[in-house]
Amino acid sequence: MKIITKVIKKNFIKLKAESIDDLWHLKHIIREGDLLEGKTFRREEQKTDKIRAERSEKKSVYLKIRAEKIDFHKNTNRLRVTGVIEEGEDVGSYHTFNVEEGSTIRITKKWKSYDLERIEEAVKNTNAPKILILTMDMGESEFGLVRGYGIDFLANINENIPGKYYSVKRKKERETFFKNTAEKILEVLGRYSIEKVIIAGPGFVKEEFAQYLKEKYPQLNGKYVLKRASSVGRTGIYEVIKKGDLGEVYKESRVSREIVLVEELCQRILKDEAVYGIDDAEKASNYGAVNILLIVDEFLRDERYEKILETARSKNCKVYVISSEHEGGKKLQNLGGIAGFLRFKID
Repeated sequence: MKIITKVIKKNFIKLKAESIDDLWHLKHIIREGDLLEGKTFRREEQKTDKIRAERSEKKSVYLKIRAEKIDFHKNTNRLRVTGVIEEGEDVGSYHTFNVEEGSTIRITKKWKSYDLERIEEAVKNTNAPKILILTMDMGESEFGLVRGYGIDFLANINENIPGKYYSVKRKKERETFFKNTAEKILEVLGRYSIEKVIIAGPGFVKEEFAQYLKEKYPQLNGKYVLKRASSVGRTGIYEVIKKGDLGEVYKESRVSREIVLVEELCQRILKDEAVYGIDDAEKASNYGAVNILLIVDEFLRDERYEKILETARSKNCKVYVISSEHEGGKKLQNLGGIAGFLRFKID
């Protein structure tokens, strides 16, 4: 993300979204009632005597709307913000901003400290390396791209490899499986400019695959590291993250940090060293008993959760806003969307 203009005294910041991660950040920065303005496209209304009006062409206009509905569509790399037009053509009617990679928008609102921190994080991570996690066993491989908000599961390869008694056919099918997996790696690397690939899985298949890459795909040398995982598929990908393997490759990974924090929370709950759920988190925060507060991003639209966050910060508590898009965030949602590590136990 790039900051074009920032005038907090006048409550506005002009930003340029440079990646799908930026669109995800903006989804949680823009709230109902905020003013959003910029260049957009709108159809001209045409008066006609025809029973069925002709579809008019869109034209570029500059509008300001007051946000009412914010939707993040990661499958189409688009953030849609709908609201009533306050300035520009057709004031009083509704319009939808389609914010995409490369879009520039100006947001006017009463800025919260965590909103500004989120923007700073997005700016800092603009050039962060992209990591691909590949889990594999014989005949199966799963591809997961690590983003700021979670994991995009890009592809899955499943092929039936004959048993060891069919050695000739097995060798041929094994070669085909390795080739298909390698070609998919090349495709993903070309599409997303990935810096490193983590190849993980049980057994020795990953080592055999690495040897195959060394011989057949020398252009990938130095692009991958091998790690152990007890399973394949999506479960294996999250296992790699929980073990901290992602942190070794990319120390600033938000997803890795958040998933590890939620795993630690679960352990602390068993030891009665943490609280969860809005009532207990609120009580502990008011007492100043919370050392680290975790809150799911979706819940910050609720004033009560927001107040707990501000209370915790005023008592020198470290706050982590957890993405709802990955496994850790979903676990925290099931615990009420908010939890805290305790400095000391309370009744």
